[in-house]
Amino acid sequence: MPVTQRNLGFKALRVGIFVALTLISLAFLIINASGDFNPFEKKLRLRARFANADGLRPGAEVQLAGIVIGRVEDVRFLPPDDTQTAKVEAVLSVSAEIDDRPITERIRTDSTAQLIATSVLANDKIINITPGTAKGDPVSENHILESSTAISINQLTQTGNDLLNQINKLSIPVNEILNKANRGEGTLGKIINDESLYENLDNTINETRLTMIKLQKTLDQINSGKGTAGKLLTDPSLYDSLNKTVAQLEAISTNLQQGRGTAGKLLNDEKLYNNANDAINEIRLLAGKLDKTLQELNQLLSDINQGKGTFGKLLKDEALYQDLRSSISKIDLLLADMRSGKGTVGKLLTDETLYNNLSQTAANVNQFSSEGTKLLNDFRQNPKKFLTIRLKLF
Repeated sequence: MPVTQRNLGFKALRVGIFVALTLISLAFLIINASGDFNPFEKKLRLRARFANADGLRPGAEVQLAGIVIGRVEDVRFLPPDDTQTAKVEAVLSVSAEIDDRPITERIRTDSTAQLIATSVLANDKIINITPGTAKGDPVSENHILESSTAISINQLTQTGNDLLNQINKLSIPVNEILNKANRGEGTLGKIINDESLYENLDNTINETRLTMIKLQKTLDQINSGKGTAGKLLTDPSLYDSLNKTVAQLEAISTNLQQGRGTAGKLLNDEKLYNNANDAINEIRLLAGKLDKTLQELNQLLSDINQGKGTFGKLLKDEALYQDLRSSISKIDLLLADMRSGKGTVGKLLTDETLYNNLSQTAANVNQFSSEGTKLLNDFRQNPKKFLTIRLKLF
């Protein structure tokens, strides 16, 4: 059967469809092999805001701890009336799953999106997201991540320029200092140009060298056992004595711990501790009584200062003072009268005849006492002489 025009068109159509499907499949496989396109992969959109884009473009990589997880879909300005410091917003499209696990297990609300450069010289930027911690919550669609910006080459260049300007400003006074030093002005100039300083320094170094030599000789003598220090280091008898002393100290420490001797009893005797505790309690009681006595004494002094009581009136009463002064004046007058011989007491003090009469009276009393004593002695020796018995008969 001859081929018709209708049959030829249908075959050609089938061949065309087959070639088209083959080309589409090949293109899909090529794009999918590059990892940039997968229509069956689930995506999660996040947002990050920065002060400026600084070279960030749509299509830039989005990384999680350095691993590519998506791309930047869009970079756009925020509304001009926004009061935040961030002026640019980047929309991030990242894989919803990584290693067959939800990416929200790694990207949390405490994750940070950092804008970093791809190289030192290039101005292209990527976004690196730091993994979150268990303290954060899983992120949701269109969640705005906290953001930070790494130092760019422009900032480094600006910092370098500022540093060069500061160095140029500092070089001017440094040049002036060096010029003055070269002319011998100032302390630095004298240090550089004064030959006497060099000679003094050389002499100091020589003296130091001699001192080191003497010190070395001294150390050699010590090592050889000469002198007091050498004997201290090399004499074994000193070590033996020191060892014996340590042994004695250990024995004393043992006795103290076991309560031997006076010191041991002082350290270990509970009765001594109880007695000391009782004494301290008694001292505290005594201190309390003493404090109470001092308070009472302070109250007494306060009352005296306020003129209360007998002592207060003696110290504060003006009338009593005047009476006492008047009495003293009267006593002075009385004493003056007594000195002048007025009155009975004055005559007793100044009249010599009264003194003579008293002396004579005292002499008579003494003589009478002497005669009485003799009479008693005679009576004791011969009582018959004084006793006479008369017998009368009627």
